[in-house]
Amino acid sequence: MLVVENVVAGYVEEVNILHGVSLEVRQGQISSIIGPNGSGKSTLVRVICGMLPTREGEVRYDATRLTGTPAHRMAELGIAYLPQERTVFPHLTVEQNIDLGGWTFRRDSARIGRMRRKVYDQFPILADRKNVKGGDLSGGQQKILEVARALMIEPSLLVFDEPTVGLAPIVAKEVYDTLERLRAEGMTVLLVDQNVREAVRIGDHVYVLELGRNKADGARDAFAGDLHALIKDWLQI
Repeated sequence: MLVVENVVAGYVEEVNILHGVSLEVRQGQISSIIGPNGSGKSTLVRVICGMLPTREGEVRYDATRLTGTPAHRMAELGIAYLPQERTVFPHLTVEQNIDLGGWTFRRDSARIGRMRRKVYDQFPILADRKNVKGGDLSGGQQKILEVARALMIEPSLLVFDEPTVGLAPIVAKEVYDTLERLRAEGMTVLLVDQNVREAVRIGDHVYVLELGRNKADGARDAFAGDLHALIKDWLQI
């Protein structure tokens, strides 16, 4: 579904963060990207989602060349991006936050209503709290709300950057359970995560970045048995 081929990119002229990174995201799977801080994980996501131009290489999505496509067009193409930072509007209700996910078709009230009902069916806890302000939800519930809002556009690909940063383990589990359920329903997910154990556990295919380059990749089973040996130089687990 998504192909990144030999991408070179950076923020400052003549200083590259990514040095020929490549990956493939297969339909109906969770593809996990792991690596130490500074390895280029979030930079790669910004390139994929049109927020940072490539200097070399290209990105293709469902046979369409994404390279040079602006970020605001990603929703039209069926790509939903959930950044690491909290994006819930704290003073709006849960339902108002959800409806904002349908901004690109905001004049189509029938579609807004249909998608809202679908989201509530997927996340009953949000339906029960639809009149609660977003800022009054727990951290885990806010992440679930962000996912629900992203699903309003019926995306084909969900790009999730560091979904559980700052969340307690029991709360983070809710987020991972949600991603696994979405995969079971046919969603394709690109997951960037510092929680290496969980990223490997739920990922169908795992990519390891180091210093802006591909270090290793393979199916989950290739990593599960020797995970510590792979990353012992850059992460304590």
